[in-house]
Amino acid sequence: MDFTPVAGVMPTPTLPVPTALTRPFWDAAAEGRLLLPRCRVCQRHFFRPEVACTHCFATDWQWVEASGRGTLYSHTVVHRAPAPGFEAPFVLAVVELDEGPAMFSNLVRCALPDIRIGMALRVRFEQVAETIHLPRFEPAPIKLESR
Repeated sequence: MDFTPVAGVMPTPTLPVPTALTRPFWDAAAEGRLLLPRCRVCQRHFFRPEVACTHCFATDWQWVEASGRGTLYSHTVVHRAPAPGFEAPFVLAVVELDEGPAMFSNLVRCALPDIRIGMALRVRFEQVAETIHLPRFEPAPIKLESR
């Protein structure tokens, strides 16, 4: 696969290669939707897609659309670019999705001093190659309660 970075978007050193198992995830990402596997036996979500549920090992699962919301569980700031084309520093994050699973991603559109464990995040998809859109996370707007 030929890799030509998209201007203004942080590249990735290796592109994901969609497989029969992961193709629905990548197709939905290109549409701006986050899909998660959910087991039909134990009803739990898991990530990343596997042949069997990571909770009960059942092989009967389906793709379902996720909310795209989560909280910052952990992060690190990478100060040295791992490959040409990367702009450092960047934030590697573990995001705990509202549906339960955690996923590795990047935290974007957030100043380093503003990063807080537990902060509310929402997914945004960034096109990194012609056919690949990566889920990255940004701070979620604060919801104000009306009185």
